[in-house]
Amino acid sequence: MFVSIAIMLERARARGLELERKPAERVVVTGYYQLTPLGNTEETFQGLLEGKSGIKKLDPPINSRTNIAGLIEFDPNEYFSDIEQRPMAEETAMAIVGARGAATMAQILDSDQKNLLPSINRTRVAMCVSSGIGPTHNLIEVSDTIHRKDKEGNEDIIRGSRRVSSYGGLRSFPEQPNAQTAIALKTSGWPISSAEACATGLSAIVEAVRLVKEGYADVAVAIGLEQILKKHQEIGIGIFAGMHVLSTRNDEPEKASRPFDKDRDGFVESCGIGAVIIESEEHARKRGAKIYAEVLGFDKSIDGHDLTEADPERIADSITQALYDPKTKTVRQVDAIFAHATSTRVGDRVEIQAFRNAFADELPNIPITAIKSNLGHLMGGAGAVNAIVAIQSLNAGKIPHILNLKNPDEEFSDLNLVRNQPLEKQINTALVTAYGFGGHNAVLLLGKYDN
Repeated sequence: MFVSIAIMLERARARGLELERKPAERVVVTGYYQLTPLGNTEETFQGLLEGKSGIKKLDPPINSRTNIAGLIEFDPNEYFSDIEQRPMAEETAMAIVGARGAATMAQILDSDQKNLLPSINRTRVAMCVSSGIGPTHNLIEVSDTIHRKDKEGNEDIIRGSRRVSSYGGLRSFPEQPNAQTAIALKTSGWPISSAEACATGLSAIVEAVRLVKEGYADVAVAIGLEQILKKHQEIGIGIFAGMHVLSTRNDEPEKASRPFDKDRDGFVESCGIGAVIIESEEHARKRGAKIYAEVLGFDKSIDGHDLTEADPERIADSITQALYDPKTKTVRQVDAIFAHATSTRVGDRVEIQAFRNAFADELPNIPITAIKSNLGHLMGGAGAVNAIVAIQSLNAGKIPHILNLKNPDEEFSDLNLVRNQPLEKQINTALVTAYGFGGHNAVLLLGKYDN
């Protein structure tokens, strides 16, 4: 018995398995990638600083209430052959491209920029790819195939079911972006793929941080994304228009998303992706990686409060938990807040109330920005992109201003809302928040990296 165990351990170690899990003292960011209605990683940040909007009118109209959105330019054919695309939904293709983009920046890919370097232990690379809605809309194609009528106009679902390809399911299942991204990069570490409404993207980063912090991984790829508006705009828009949460400012698309403004009338639906490489500081320094930010704190919660309205007290608790430093038994200072701020009347009010509960009299001294004013709401990708912009701001010393904030709501008149122009200020910490239907909350505190 003891011999067989010894052999088992020997074989496992020969495969590169590290049986001892060593918690990370510090967790850092070594790479990132984003694609939004304003463009790629650098175009997005520059567009935010220049006050550009990525919101456009949909032509032809597709909904009786809302006909504006933030679309992205992404063509899978630029990256994959027809054969490679057979099992892929477009969300999956985006996830792979995003993962490779962030991993390239982190310098953990081989010379072809496709697979992990041999020096990276693939069993210690976690994969956390999630989407709020995901590729499940591909089931529409499966349904259309089954119910397709013949030349005589007859429908035979028994014969129609035979037309469904073996890839129909793979293009529809919500876990596939995570699975196929792992296959593409040749990673085999801990997987996490969970939909948490509009907190999904930031939650993916929080989970990646947790895995590295607790020693389950040396490196983690965290991605939040959404792309339902590519093939089925009428469904993507229809879902939320039916809930009366979208802006109806159809004649002024660039002015429609206006967080904290008294004339806000709902969010603008958008698509996009944010990908971040999370790594233990020890692992990153050992391989000489450039570090772009440090994760100082994080938290998640589901508040069990309401289907659509978040609980400001529970969010405040999550913020406090993320700011708490167990070494000093105090809370860390926040130099800027990158708010979720969807531009809905209730959502913005509840979020500010959460900030008031957490920061009390200190809140008016903290600059607050809201990038959905430019990008719209990327849903599953929103939190991840917000975190990347916070990282860019930490390093650039520039905080994007809130677009369309002409008349701040009286409830927010005492706040330091960044408006009219970017705020040029060296900041050492940035708080990023995300909330979603069903009470899903995620909070991340990022810091400027200090050796």
